[in-house]
Amino acid sequence: MSYLGVGTSINNVHGSNLKVIDRRVRVAELSLRCLVCGLAILAAVLIGTDSQVKVIFTIQKKAKFTDMKALVFLVIASGLAAAYSVIQVLRCVLSMIRGSVLFNKPLAWVIFSGDQLLNLLYFPRWGRVNCSG
Repeated sequence: MSYLGVGTSINNVHGSNLKVIDRRVRVAELSLRCLVCGLAILAAVLIGTDSQVKVIFTIQKKAKFTDMKALVFLVIASGLAAAYSVIQVLRCVLSMIRGSVLFNKPLAWVIFSGDQLLNLLYFPRWGRVNCSG
């Protein structure tokens, strides 16, 4: 049941409304995938190009991301996340152009599994990187 016209239910979904909702979901998915891609590229570039110089008495030590294995892994994970996101953005754009709906159950499972693997690979590492530095 829909209160105040917000949300959808069996009673207020018609053919034209279903197309509008489908279009909004596709645009939202495309926007989120582009955001993930941009943030992953930004993280890889910022971490990969950053360096710090610390002076101890008269000795200068330059630290780079390659000095810590966790940061190297984070740059690699960010690159993988960006590559996967580019592939998914292309899939989203193609499905919007074709106007096709994803009815292929195995393909839906592959996309879902890829998203979950990306989530497991990328996001738990942030806490380990922050704690190790």
